[in-house]
Amino acid sequence: MIRNLIVLLLFAFGIFFAGLYLAYGQIDPCRALAVEQARRSAMPTAVAQVWTRIATGGMSRPACSKAMVVSWWDRLTG
Repeated sequence: MIRNLIVLLLFAFGIFFAGLYLAYGQIDPCRALAVEQARRSAMPTAVAQVWTRIATGGMSRPACSKAMVVSWWDRLTG
């Protein structure tokens, strides 16, 4: 029972990071968040990505992951 739960959690994390890599070309959640914010900004993506990397540089990985989920939720509901 516990082994199945551990395997399921590892599978879920693997799917999450594989999705990040396929969608953003990054595994790090903070860099993926910078790419996501740059794509959604009004500035050209190449210029905005520099500024969003600076903005997300001081964030922790859990905070970046939470912001990424919020961004995805806004995209789905907006």
